[in-house]
Order: sequence, then structure tokens, then C-alpha cells
Amino acid sequence: MSHTTILDRWADHVERDGQAPAVSTPDREWSRGELARYAAGLRAQLAEDDERGPVLIACAEPVPVIAAILTCVATGRTFAPVDIRQPEARWAALLEDLRPAVVVTDRAGGAALAPHHGLLTGTRVVDADTVEPGHWRAADWRGLDVPDAGYVYFTSGTTGRPKGIKGSLRAVEHFLDWETAEFGITDGTRVSLLTSPGFDAFLRDALVPLRSGGSVRAAGPGTVPVAASLAEWLEKQRVEVLHCVPTVFRTLRAAGLTSGSLPRLGTVLLAGEPVRPADVAWWRGLFGDDKALVNLYGPSETTMTKVFRRLGAEDAEAGTVPAGLPLPGVDVHVLAAGKPVTGTIGEIEIRTPFPLGGYLDGRPGGFTGTHGYRTGDLGRLRPDGVLEVLGRRDQQVKVNGVRVELGEIEDTLRRHPGVRDVCAAAVAEADADPVLVAYVVTDDSTTDEELRAHAETGLGPGCRPSLYIRLAAVPRTLNGKADRRALPLPSAVRARATEDGPRDDTEARIAGVWCELLHLSDVGRHDDFTLLGGDSLAIARLLDRLRSLFGVDVSLRTFVDDPTVSGLAAAVTSRSSR
Repeated sequence: MSHTTILDRWADHVERDGQAPAVSTPDREWSRGELARYAAGLRAQLAEDDERGPVLIACAEPVPVIAAILTCVATGRTFAPVDIRQPEARWAALLEDLRPAVVVTDRAGGAALAPHHGLLTGTRVVDADTVEPGHWRAADWRGLDVPDAGYVYFTSGTTGRPKGIKGSLRAVEHFLDWETAEFGITDGTRVSLLTSPGFDAFLRDALVPLRSGGSVRAAGPGTVPVAASLAEWLEKQRVEVLHCVPTVFRTLRAAGLTSGSLPRLGTVLLAGEPVRPADVAWWRGLFGDDKALVNLYGPSETTMTKVFRRLGAEDAEAGTVPAGLPLPGVDVHVLAAGKPVTGTIGEIEIRTPFPLGGYLDGRPGGFTGTHGYRTGDLGRLRPDGVLEVLGRRDQQVKVNGVRVELGEIEDTLRRHPGVRDVCAAAVAEADADPVLVAYVVTDDSTTDEELRAHAETGLGPGCRPSLYIRLAAVPRTLNGKADRRALPLPSAVRARATEDGPRDDTEARIAGVWCELLHLSDVGRHDDFTLLGGDSLAIARLLDRLRSLFGVDVSLRTFVDDPTVSGLAAAVTSRSSR
């Protein structure tokens, strides 16, 4: 396979039927021909640039991102898509490291970049909103002799500075070829896109269907439907292949699904977080073998998925849901004392059939030679070759599918003048999803609002603590390290602090939903949902649950105006009486 096979196959489908759907967004549906002509217009603009340096793609809307990726592949230029919701410090760091020759941006991306024009001196800016459709010919996109300039994706770093991961189109093609064949993705297949452009999984969600003649079903920029809203969206879009993180998948349990629900959905692929046996039991209890549930594993350093498993009945009873077996051409080892072992816990190493790009700054990190990467994940190889992933050997965790460095959080918070000590942790209570908690020792005047505002200046949206727990001192082991096992559970601390509970049945029911979503034992009627750790995903789930419980729609604007139990109860009562 050539690294331009992506374009060859896409061009074949455009030429055969330009009217077929290519990308669906909340605003409109783009045909193959419309996307192709838009990409041709963007390509003409990039051709005006003599400098062959990297192209930063800073767009909120998915179509310009997809078109820019196709254009960069066709012109042999490195592309670097980012989530425009970066804090200012991360924008500055990635611009300094990448040094883009061109920035492709839409209106929202331009606004996010505005404070950093000083770092873009000499960089040409292409406005994606004003690109005119160009003349598209299949011959201009097929059989191209251009270099594999690859891509760069930025992830969090232990020093608080984002790390640029370099990847190749050859590596992407290896994955696309596998998934297309393994799951029968073909002409007309509808594939979900719920991923931010700033994660390499965006390449999977966009290129798998376009390369196969299917269509991308995009939920919209910055929004991920959950629970009943997700089920409704999947049915309306007639999605057949769903990619998402387990956290989003689990929200479907609140959607009231039956064995007849989601009739077009055939495959669910989960990645980014551990899958639980209860997830498998629930899904198979509804659909049996009719809708495949698949576990995927692989770090961005090795390009998306490298291990997979179709989950069966035995996985519903397992202590740990296995990650599975490696893709064709991939070797997976578990190393103990530097030597491969079976049946023993060690560090997972992945070796790929293509060269790995390493980090943008040239640091070796976990890369071993040109084809190997030691992941930092602990695992165990079973005698049958199946891999189990058992956690991390360092301070890195995953929350809502986002890779988070606990050291980066601690480093950022320590820069606040009121913070004397801090320990960050991903805490999961009972069977709940993990949440990021910052255990802080502060002076008496430092508020949660100040800490949240400070975190927003240095941490990405998925890396900010949801809860701040005050301690007199961070517990330490005998060698002086933070003792995370001795940290109090947030629910226990919260139970001691909560006052002014719900006053009536409506408030009590709303408070119950809060406790479930935020993993708390109790909340007060005047508590602020966002200050207790409610992120955008939790807010979406909350509003969905209110609609399910009370039969009324509470708008996001209403929530923002008064994000308290009492405020939401008043909104529910007001709408119920109309």
C-alpha cells in the first residue's frame, strides 16, 4: 500500500458518484463532489505558498479540517490539526515548536489564535470560510508522486508543555486498510465522527468512510451527544459504525434502549479508556451477537489502534476485559527487567511494520529504535497471546479518553501563589467513571473559582481537575512521595461539608442526578454544578436526564444562568406548569 492510497480510493468514489453523501454536519450534508471541489479550492490556495513547511489546521468545523488533511496529503505537506479550545499557554508552546508555514483556520479558530499573532510573523493564514470551490479532476488526486510528510498531533507533556507526536501516512494507511476489511466498511457505510480534530482518532473517523465510499456523520464542533440524545442522533443519522470512548458509550444505558433500538448500528468500537465487564454484559444482554462490541488499544505514538478484540460472553465475566490480539504486522511484548515475559505483569512494548516518527522535539521518550515504542502501560500476555492492559507505571492516566499527565496538572497548580502543595489523581468511586481531582493545600483566601481560572490558563479542557479537595497536608510515604492510596475519597469529604440540602421532591430528584453524575454522596441546593466538577459532558448528561425525569427541556442558557439545584428545580417547575 502506498501512503497516497487514501487519495486514490477517495478519488475513485468521487469520480464514480459525486452526488453521494460524504460528510453530514448539523448545518448541512456535503456530497462527495462538494467536498472534492472545496478541497480543490483549498489546494489551489496552498499551492500559492512556496514554503513547504508544516500546515497548522485550526478549525472548529470538521469539513475544513477534512479538506485540509486531504490537501496536505496530496501536496506532500505535514499537517497538524489542533483543538481550538487550547489554553493560551499551550497555543504559544505548540506554535513555537511547530513553526507552521501556513495556518488554515475558520472563524472560531481565528478568534482563538488572535492573541498569538506575534508568533505567526511570516506565516500565511488561509481563511477556510472564504475558500472558493475549485475545479476537481480525479487525475489530479490519483497516483501522486509526493513525499510522505505525515502529520503532527500534540498531546500533554510531563513538563506542562505539549508534546508533538510525528506520524506517517503509511502508518495511517496500515490502520485504515485493516479496519475497512475487518468490519466490512464499504460503499454507503455511515460512520460516526464524535472526535475533536486535536486527536489522531479524527483521522480514523474521517478517512475510514471516505476511503471506503461511505459517509462521515459528524455530531458538530465541540458537542458530543450523550444518553437519549446520542441514541436519537444515531438513529436519525442511521449510523452503522460507532467510534467513541467508553465514557460516552456508557451514557446509552440511560437512554432506555431495547433489543429493537438502533436498527442500523452494527459495530461499536471503543478506545481510549478501559472497557468494563459490566459494559459487555449490558450490551450483549440487549443485542447478543447482532451488534459487535470491539475493544481497541494503541497509543498515539504508534498511530491509533494496534490491538483489538471482538468482545464476547466470556468478557462479561472477566476480571479485566482484554485488549486483544495485535493487528497484522504488529508485535506486542510485555517486558519485565527488559525481557519478554508471558503470564507476568510488565511494561507493554509495541513494534510496528512501519517506522515511527518520534517526538517533534527529538527526545527519545519511550521510542526504542525506529519501529518500537514502550508505552508506559502495565500489562500481561496470556498464554494464548491475548493482551491485558492493567494500568500505568507512571503518572499518566486517561479520563474521558483524554491522555492526562498528573505531573502537568500539579506543575500548573503549583504556580498559583496561594497553593502550597498539591497532588492530582484520577479517582473512580464504586463503578463510576474516573474524575480528575486536585488535592490542594492552600492559604485560606484561595477559592475554587480562582484555582479553576488558573487551571484554564495552562491546561487543556480534558486535563483540568473537576474537583478541588482541601487538605491540611498531602499524605506522604516514608520516602517522601505523595501517597495517593491515603487520599480521602471526594464523596467522604463532600458528605462532611455539605449543608442546606434539597427542600422538596423536585430538588431532591435533581440532587440525586447530580450525585450520580459527579460521584458525590450529597449536594447542597445552592451548590454550583460546574464548581463541583461538572464538565461539558456531565452538563450534557444532566440536561438529558432532566428531560427524561420531568419531560421538559432545560436549555443550556437556562443552566448557565443558574447552575444550582434550586435554579434547575425552578426551571423545571416553570416549564412543567406551562
